[in-house]
Amino acid sequence: MSIPNLTYDFIITGFGCAGMSIVYHLLDSRLKNSQILVIDSSDKNTNDRTWCYWAEKPLSIHPKNSPIVSWQNISIRIGKKEVKKQLDELKYYHIKSSEFYSEIKQRISLFPNVHFVMDNISSIQENSSESVSVTTSSSGIYLGKKIFNSIPDDPLLYEGHNILKQIFVGWKVRTQQPCFEIDSAMMMNFLPGSNHKMDFFYLLPFSQTEALIEYTVFTTENLDAEKMELALHAYISQNLSQDKVEISFKEVGSIPMTTYSFNTTNNPNITHLGTVAGCSKPSTGYTFHTIQKHCASIVRELESKSIPTNLAFKRKKRFSFYDNIILNIAKKWPNELPQVFFNLFENNSGPEILRFLNEETSFFNELKLLSRLKFSIFIKSLLHFEKH
Repeated sequence: MSIPNLTYDFIITGFGCAGMSIVYHLLDSRLKNSQILVIDSSDKNTNDRTWCYWAEKPLSIHPKNSPIVSWQNISIRIGKKEVKKQLDELKYYHIKSSEFYSEIKQRISLFPNVHFVMDNISSIQENSSESVSVTTSSSGIYLGKKIFNSIPDDPLLYEGHNILKQIFVGWKVRTQQPCFEIDSAMMMNFLPGSNHKMDFFYLLPFSQTEALIEYTVFTTENLDAEKMELALHAYISQNLSQDKVEISFKEVGSIPMTTYSFNTTNNPNITHLGTVAGCSKPSTGYTFHTIQKHCASIVRELESKSIPTNLAFKRKKRFSFYDNIILNIAKKWPNELPQVFFNLFENNSGPEILRFLNEETSFFNELKLLSRLKFSIFIKSLLHFEKH
């Protein structure tokens, strides 16, 4: 329900992970009594995503009404070679999107100042220096002082730019026989003889007979999900020795792997969130934790200043540079990339790796970490450097 003829303090366009996160952080601040309107075409009642992040303890937004699932080890494998790393004070956390949606919506229900419209967004336009309008397909036009948007202007925005994408298909499966090692999250399993230049399997074990298995390909092409599912079938049969499995959940996704920002705005009253804002790590695709850091920083800025000036997500330039080195390798010499990731895991501790991937290290830490890697492919990437 929305209030007609009201200029909302905040309008949230898109109510996925990023939209729900900004509402959560607003309601956990001194701004909790603001008039907030949420617009999305879905009621978010389905389990459609899996998110993971690492931290010393669960983030405050982590669902609390369900058992917290985490791992204290991570591993990477190429063929028969495997490296397993303990995470020490860190844990690798898993979130089921339906549990996340349910708890955020339950929290919102306690605030009568938060309103919801289920509709498609037609356009977002600047009216004046103090307001922005959102036009919907069926429900009319809504005015807001500030808009937080996580919906791409054009779903085909990245097409034609030859952007590398991380395309994945995942199944949560239950096997008839125990076959999963439950102590470790398998970040990457590179199989020999692959038909793709850069692909791997990702595995999160929930028990000896239940796991989430994802097949991931780094590519500039569009891939057929049904053909990717054949790779999952083959993996389960050949590598787990399981002929039949029960599939309880499926997900399909595509994450742009780029340091470019295609959804920029000069309007200080429109702020992009999530992948649209550049919160997806270009070299890995991890997004959840960065969304939380961005949303928390937005709310701090709104609380501290009457005219906030720095709401856009900004990645430190050196991390964009590191990501571009990796993306350059992935585009030009994809066969080298498995060894690059394996080398990173092999020569550094689990916490060092994850803090580096979370962009939470100092430059001195990064020099130590990178000095342990084999330089030849990185020098080659530097000599043929391009931004991706």
